[in-house]
Amino acid sequence: MKKIVSIFLFFAIISIVMMGGSSNPYSGKYITSNNTILELNSTGKCKVINNFYKDVFYTYGQYTISDNEIEIIFYKDKRNYLNVESLKGKVKGSNIVFYDYIQEGKECVYSKIE
Repeated sequence: MKKIVSIFLFFAIISIVMMGGSSNPYSGKYITSNNTILELNSTGKCKVINNFYKDVFYTYGQYTISDNEIEIIFYKDKRNYLNVESLKGKVKGSNIVFYDYIQEGKECVYSKIE
């Protein structure tokens, strides 16, 4: 009986560790002041939802984060409504800051939605 309980506890602990270890602290939804949404998932894929016009436009890509530096590379085979191949920025707490992709000299701040 003790052996069955110890085996069950072992597998329960392993499954908890595996589920908790795979989470990405950067994944989630981020939003700008003009309602553009950046969605980062835990597998390194992302989506930018552009709400500038009457319609909603989606741009898809992949992201990497290293030393609080983020780089997003957009897929070339899908429609890109931002008209840039990639974005580089910094993660600052719960914000991501990108520079010079909308207007020269401006920064675009995405704040994490809780």
